[in-house]
Amino acid sequence: MNLLGRASDPIFWSEEVRNGECYKAYVAERNRDWIKYCENAQIDELKYTDFRRFFIDGDRGIYQKPYYTRRGQLATSAIMALIYPDEQKYIDYLNDAVFAICNEYTWSIPAHQPKLEVYDKTFIDLFAAETGFALAEIYTLLGDRLDKLIRERIKFEINERIISSFMSDRYYWWEQRCTNNWAAVCGGSVGCTFMLMRPDLFCEIKPRLDKIMEAFLSGFKDDGYCLEGTGYWHYGFGYFVTYADMLKSFTDGKEDYFTREKVRTISTFIQKMYLSGMSSVSFADSGSTLKYHIGIVHYLKNLYPDDIKVYSPDFCYYVDGCFRFALLVRSASWLDEKIFNAPSAEFESAEYYAEESEWYIRRASYYGFAAKGGNNAEHHNHNDVGSFIFAKDGKHILTDMGSGAYTRQYFRNETRYGIIECSSLGHSLPFFGENGVQKHGALYKAEDTKVSGGFSADISKAYGIAELSSLKREFVFSDFDVILTDSFDYSGGEYITERFVTPAPPSVECGKVILDGGEMRFDEKLTPTVTETVNTKKKTVYFIDFKLSPDTKQFTITLK
Repeated sequence: MNLLGRASDPIFWSEEVRNGECYKAYVAERNRDWIKYCENAQIDELKYTDFRRFFIDGDRGIYQKPYYTRRGQLATSAIMALIYPDEQKYIDYLNDAVFAICNEYTWSIPAHQPKLEVYDKTFIDLFAAETGFALAEIYTLLGDRLDKLIRERIKFEINERIISSFMSDRYYWWEQRCTNNWAAVCGGSVGCTFMLMRPDLFCEIKPRLDKIMEAFLSGFKDDGYCLEGTGYWHYGFGYFVTYADMLKSFTDGKEDYFTREKVRTISTFIQKMYLSGMSSVSFADSGSTLKYHIGIVHYLKNLYPDDIKVYSPDFCYYVDGCFRFALLVRSASWLDEKIFNAPSAEFESAEYYAEESEWYIRRASYYGFAAKGGNNAEHHNHNDVGSFIFAKDGKHILTDMGSGAYTRQYFRNETRYGIIECSSLGHSLPFFGENGVQKHGALYKAEDTKVSGGFSADISKAYGIAELSSLKREFVFSDFDVILTDSFDYSGGEYITERFVTPAPPSVECGKVILDGGEMRFDEKLTPTVTETVNTKKKTVYFIDFKLSPDTKQFTITLK
């Protein structure tokens, strides 16, 4: 039984990957990572005082930076050892990296630990599960090339931290109706680790894994949109695909998630998220640009050839900033030379509407556009019902800032919505007075969302303001511009502010704002103000605010 496909063939790495034209960028990037993270670099200590820092002030970065660097050193040295089996330095460094990771107090990160004071090296979170899976694959792929003590250490630590922990009477929150990326990453990594290291026990835990994966898939509506954002499609769905592929091999094809229509639909999500060039839909905790994981997309293309579009390799990536080994391996082993060399899909004009998720996306000849309805209790939620993005020439003109800096405060509801990226004040949306902003919760939502000659929704319910009976936001499109009209039924006495967010300095002229690559036109009687601010990722953005009287019934702008 070959669970890892051609990745398990040493010749694939030492000849095909090392010398193949379609792997040149992959190999070059691995060599750059080796020089950057390994060649003359020590494996840094993970300090208790840095671990403790999260529990003091919420800072995640001070501990996670060296933690992720270690994973980069592990992944890079392992791949280099596969590509260059004749060079001992890569195996030597890998032995050291494995040794250091096996010595870690916990494979979990502080932000996911239940308490600082409780010693629990066997707690399984996203990163503990990934680490166990990475070591299991390295153990399988490198075999006797690893020192015997290192192999024994891998088996011991995986058994203690993953196998025994999962088989104990402990049930983790992510296997109890969890419908987001945690289910797929934790459940999938644990399942793959069992298949590789303890296949004799897999059938015993499989019923639990079945429930985990069903819960994960239930987190997607039938339209297949990932409301957590594009990065979490790659992360959660990427680990789901990895697990489903290995399960299919393990069961000789008897268990095949890929025959499900919903999985096929989810597979098409990422190709719809491009707006203009590499600029993309950044709703929820996403980024404003998008690269696709080449291995995942090629794998899905082979499964669903008529449904999956593969864009230029210039738009692909091989590994993310957390150095997830499972996905790094598959960015090579799932890369398909025929697909790589075939003509790339073009970014044609397109219109997508996810009726259940209430995301609308339009790619026209001269611009890209996205808007959303939905509600304010979605996974990785921002209070952003009715917000939108306008893109041209490969960049956002009016933007959604996407994810903020991950801290303890970012993931607590009582503090999250005071953070600019998550607050409706950080989106292109109206607000009322100083405090009349959108509220968090499933009750705060769009209503009467329609696509008929444009995109429209009543977003008044998102504010929870008794005096706001209706706020219809409507977008009308041509090939060259977008017209936004907000219609108010508001009986409150607070002034209304229409806010628009742009990533580059704008300049105000009579009746228009000149943007970086575009412009906004409006009633010449209005004079907007521009405010510069810095978000939690230390990026400067600009708020363009129109202050309107409380009795305003309608406000219109045109974007070009």
